[in-house]
Amino acid sequence: RERERKKKKKKKMLARLARQLHSRALLNAAPAPSRPTAFVSRVSRGVSRGVSSGDGIEYPPPDADRMGTADICDVHLPDPVDATVPRAVQVCEPNFFKDFGGRRRFHGPISTVKCFENNPHVRAALGEQGNGRVLVVDGGGSKRCALLGDMLAELGAKNGWSGIIINGCCRDSEDIGRMDIGVKTIGTHPLKSSKRDKGLRDVEVSFAGVTFKPGAYVYADMDGVLVSDTKLSI
Repeated sequence: RERERKKKKKKKMLARLARQLHSRALLNAAPAPSRPTAFVSRVSRGVSRGVSSGDGIEYPPPDADRMGTADICDVHLPDPVDATVPRAVQVCEPNFFKDFGGRRRFHGPISTVKCFENNPHVRAALGEQGNGRVLVVDGGGSKRCALLGDMLAELGAKNGWSGIIINGCCRDSEDIGRMDIGVKTIGTHPLKSSKRDKGLRDVEVSFAGVTFKPGAYVYADMDGVLVSDTKLSI
């Protein structure tokens, strides 16, 4: 019996030692080299979109359905940024606007309103059938009141406006964020505007470094805002 007991004890010790050696081997083993993940920059995509390159990757063409501003720039602004050449597309100043609408990417023909701290024409415009248009409002950059609230934004969404861009403020921003319409303004203000001075309708307006013409086209998303005299395709 004593001999069997010693044999079992020795067997257990050997098994324990084997487990310890196995654990140490796993800890000390160097990780197997992994293949680095290929990073494809926008520059590479712009050069190689829609073709197979030597690395075997098929780069997708620009997405014509979403009409993103980055895709549009790749197609319609191919010249280097520091080259002095005519540009087919105007680019708004970066970070001039903030996004408040539930639709973050929108585009369409431009209709304009020029006003200052009064919004009767904004209401009148959004009461019309939008037919996919974008209402561009030059409010003079005023931050003393809001030219757009939830009721007008909802009216625009129901009437088929694609978006609203305002050189001025909006209010009810949390509610506007749940609506299917694009809204870009320079900020928010809880005070509503006056109703005494209508302002002007469908005139050229300039702000954010570009000129918005009635009937021209605007393309907007979270990257920025582009303006073109003609409808763009990619």
